Amino acid sequence: MARIPYWNISYGVIIDLLAIPVFLIFVYGLYLQWQLIKKGQLRVIPSITKVFQGIGTFRPGAFFMRGILNPKIYRKPASGVAHGCVFWGMALLFVGTNLVILNILFGLPVFTGAFNRWFMSFTLDLAGLLVLGGIVFFLLRRQFMPDRLKIPEARTGFVLVSSLLGVLIITGFVIEGARLCANTPEAGAFVGNFLAASVISQTSALQIHTMTWWVHGLLALFFVAYIPFSPLVHIILAPVNSGFADPSPGVKMGVMDFSAFDDEDAEELPALGADKLADFTRKRFLDFASCLWCGRCQEACPAHNTQKPLSPKGVIVTLAQKLAAGEMEDSVMETLSMEAIFNCTTCAACMEVCPVSINQPKTIMRFRQNLVMEQGQMPELMGKAITSLEQRSHPFFGTGSGAAEWRKDLEVPKFEAGKTEYLLWIGCSITYEQRAWTIGRAMVNILKSAHVSFGILEDSRCTGDPAKQMGNEFLFAEIAQQNIDDFSALGIQKIITMCPHCYNSFTRHYPKMGGQYEVIPHASFIRTLVDDKKLQLDRNAQTITYHDPCYLGRRNGVYDDPRNVIASVGNLVEMPRNKNESFCCGGGGGNYWAEETGTRINQARAGEALGTDADAIAVACPFCLLMLTDGVKKYTEEIKAFDIAEIVEKCLPDMAEG
Repeated sequence: MARIPYWNISYGVIIDLLAIPVFLIFVYGLYLQWQLIKKGQLRVIPSITKVFQGIGTFRPGAFFMRGILNPKIYRKPASGVAHGCVFWGMALLFVGTNLVILNILFGLPVFTGAFNRWFMSFTLDLAGLLVLGGIVFFLLRRQFMPDRLKIPEARTGFVLVSSLLGVLIITGFVIEGARLCANTPEAGAFVGNFLAASVISQTSALQIHTMTWWVHGLLALFFVAYIPFSPLVHIILAPVNSGFADPSPGVKMGVMDFSAFDDEDAEELPALGADKLADFTRKRFLDFASCLWCGRCQEACPAHNTQKPLSPKGVIVTLAQKLAAGEMEDSVMETLSMEAIFNCTTCAACMEVCPVSINQPKTIMRFRQNLVMEQGQMPELMGKAITSLEQRSHPFFGTGSGAAEWRKDLEVPKFEAGKTEYLLWIGCSITYEQRAWTIGRAMVNILKSAHVSFGILEDSRCTGDPAKQMGNEFLFAEIAQQNIDDFSALGIQKIITMCPHCYNSFTRHYPKMGGQYEVIPHASFIRTLVDDKKLQLDRNAQTITYHDPCYLGRRNGVYDDPRNVIASVGNLVEMPRNKNESFCCGGGGGNYWAEETGTRINQARAGEALGTDADAIAVACPFCLLMLTDGVKKYTEEIKAFDIAEIVEKCLPDMAEG
């Protein structure tokens, strides 16, 4: 017998009529979520046509790829598959439900022929089993939670909503089994046929069908109405948040606009960073509301992994709770410690693994900016670095090195306006840290060997990046503007960087201040020279493992160029955590100038690198070189860490210095 809607049910239309107020309750719940998010500050974006209610630019591609398909969720295979089973299973069941409605309203022939057998029966039965399997996994995991779910706090409500969904699936199967038991088996309905033949009594099938139908229908209505008020609201908010998130790669930290401070007529000055919930934008509020409390960010965080107070999950959860409670004006720093906020290395590992596209680093940085610029608070060593940057134009306080010592006895051309093609940007770390001098010297020799037109600036300087990382946007803006003015005077258009932090500043921040340049990381430039046959290198049999700098890899997507250079001179072996999943050296976020508690991050990463048994550890960042050189000392006195330029220089045939 073909399936008939409302078979064995009197007044079944009541469920359909109740769906109207349920839908209104669902919409009202989402409206309440929006009312909370709307309390955030408007984002200032030039083209108002590209914004939605002050949140930002909506990108349909990101909404679908990162929000709906969401490949990040599957990086943890077990929970990823369980999520996929529930999500895609429910999506199929939702389609089936709507086809039934179309059949009732318009007589759409969905209960006949092959379509009924293979989709309405077989596929929907399979979908129900997938959902049920996923729910069982989630309920068991709630009983045996990994640390990332329960530390610092577990989210309540998932057991209730998962159990409710499980009951819906089970009652749906019982309805099908009772219907088939009272009639005849249906081709394709393998679950319903099994229940009809083995579980449900034919004598009570009609009563079971009627009772279960009403229970199922009323529970389904309650479930839909409850979604916006439960943790399951993430099925709506998470894809939306991904749609509004800044596109990959990297973290867009932005540049502060200080023009309002020069406006004598301004009634109220903008906040410097954030101390309370009300200081954040609507986009950040959407981040907080979308958080799953899954703890994947915490699990990837190098600070949390080495017993430091910071938990990116803890930061976002704290703000999510305050948002739900409407606590807009209370100081959040009374809950979050200054030590935790400055533990962040800004490596963006948390953002990389987040399945709902939350920008944890930007939130943490906003607190850091407030502590530094509003409250004048920061760790002692970072304070000394900032003072040195203000007074000496570099953050390396206590150094005995002079600005020209790195190039002693080495002939290095100066940049000449109108004559020199590339500015070789030296930066502060290569200038003032003796171990990093060899990076600059090696790069000079490489460029000379390839006959590249390059030059350096007469005076050494910093991009201002350390100030920005430590939260002093005032100082960063001052240094950056001076550099931009000087570059303009010299007509500089092409820059080779040896530090990913400098590269990040030149490409992400300087353009917003008027500094537009063609900027090339030295690893990428070396690769181009090798590919163009401008460098002839002697290959050897050494094995080399490569450490991805966070500001070159995750933040700017440069993964292949350094590896190709290494492969041209030796044999590359990968560390377990590499590319976008690489582990930080510990020096980012100004933490090069910090006293660490717990395990030292650089020692943890050095141990991982040495575990590959490689002859050398290659890096493409002076801060990574300094941190890993120090970290290796825990295990061996042998020098193991080298910048990629040092490795390439040793492979130049008949290389003669000077």
